[in-house]
Amino acid sequence: MGSDDSGQSESEEIRLLWSASLTFASIHRVQRMRKEIGLPKEFTLDACRHGGMTELEEAELTEGQGRALSAHRTRESYAGYAKRTEARMLSATRKRHAHLLANQAATDVQNAAVESVQNTEQEQSKIA
Repeated sequence: MGSDDSGQSESEEIRLLWSASLTFASIHRVQRMRKEIGLPKEFTLDACRHGGMTELEEAELTEGQGRALSAHRTRESYAGYAKRTEARMLSATRKRHAHLLANQAATDVQNAAVESVQNTEQEQSKIA
């Protein structure tokens, strides 16, 4: 097991070839099923993936959440699906504002003056 001039190990080459053959077989399987049930030729695995990604975007997932579910490794590969719409910007602004308000309330509690938590002499005599 060595590596060739491309720097890929033999096992990596085998994995890539196996993956490509599975993808090729899957494409033909989907096309055969598409024809059997009378769907248009535009019905492809890529179209299904794009539709699913659009649903993730419409569900207002963050980029990180969308990339995790779609298995995109880079921002660039995910960017084709992430639509920069006014509705998404408004939603993001609302979430950011809600987060800011929640953090402000927590900060106010943390910065409040500390009141004594010790029992007073009068309370201690009642206990004893």
